[in-house]
Amino acid sequence: MVRVVFILSLVLTGCSGLVEDSKAVKEETFAAHSDKTFSEMSWKDATALKGTNTDGHEPIELVATGDVMFEWSLDQTIEDKGPEYPFEQVAEPISNADYALTNLETAVTDRGVKEEKIYNFRTDPENLQGLSKAGFDFVSLANNHTLDYGSEGLVDTLSYLHTYDLDYAGAGHNEQEAYQSHTIELNGETVSVLAFSQVLPSTDWYAIGEQPGIASGYQQERCLELIKKANEMSDYTIVYMHWGNEGEAIPEQETRDYATRMVHAGADAVIGSHPHVLQGFEIIDGTPVAYSLGNFLFPDYVEDAQAQTGLLQVELHNGEVQMNFEPWKIKDDQIINPGEQYQDDIWTYLEEISFGVAIEEGDIRAFQ
Repeated sequence: MVRVVFILSLVLTGCSGLVEDSKAVKEETFAAHSDKTFSEMSWKDATALKGTNTDGHEPIELVATGDVMFEWSLDQTIEDKGPEYPFEQVAEPISNADYALTNLETAVTDRGVKEEKIYNFRTDPENLQGLSKAGFDFVSLANNHTLDYGSEGLVDTLSYLHTYDLDYAGAGHNEQEAYQSHTIELNGETVSVLAFSQVLPSTDWYAIGEQPGIASGYQQERCLELIKKANEMSDYTIVYMHWGNEGEAIPEQETRDYATRMVHAGADAVIGSHPHVLQGFEIIDGTPVAYSLGNFLFPDYVEDAQAQTGLLQVELHNGEVQMNFEPWKIKDDQIINPGEQYQDDIWTYLEEISFGVAIEEGDIRAFQ
């Protein structure tokens, strides 16, 4: 596994609106480095590329966020103001990244049978335009809402993600696709993203054989083997994990133990979601873990801790990982810049609930 160093430097940038041509810029940059994605490469080609460009290439800038849910008050807000409105203020730092990731907690479909559960979320495919225009490139589908409208709803979601040029992992038309990492080449290095959910309503949601479904995170040994495999064929391996208890700011010891196993299996960063609140950070044997990035876009009922959000900014360069956290806030169906005092308060709070790290203006370092 690559050596990971936490030397984090936060650069706060003003957000003047949506960058309309962000996708075109990213595609032009990508084309300069590669004519195919990693998923199109053979295992032999992938392994040959690993570690071959460790000098002279540009840093890879990633951005990751928590949960996105298009439902309830957002329906009317988007109808009135358009799908790009919720992301207008935060679009610039997302678009500036080479690759931006989020967790999509809404089926994209107008079909399917509603699952028997308390909350079922779905949205119009046009709303994916908001994610795409904001600069997102990838969504994790490994969560407890992707199958809210059954297999038909999942198949539609996968189709519409292709339409809007959004990559995904953590679910698929069959077991092989659901558990497959999404791997790309960026600036001469390969980055694999795996996604699993340890929060699923029933085993019927598992992708098994040719059955469409979700990549389960309950079977730890299988997940660890997949992380090992991705690590062998990639320069960096990122794990998006849906886990933990809703509303709890401190992860359980079981969650921390699982994170340790993933790090030892070869993960270079572990990013968590599901609790709907921010949780702290831990650096395990030099590898960063963000236990929960909270909500990112949620309806206007969220307030206080559930409205706290932010961007996890990750730089990959010459085998090193540099990260910071930039606080934002959800208000009235939009992600807004909350100001310096709010950011200072969030950094102080996150340091208090983290494990063995110090946070100063977004810089996260392990205690010496």
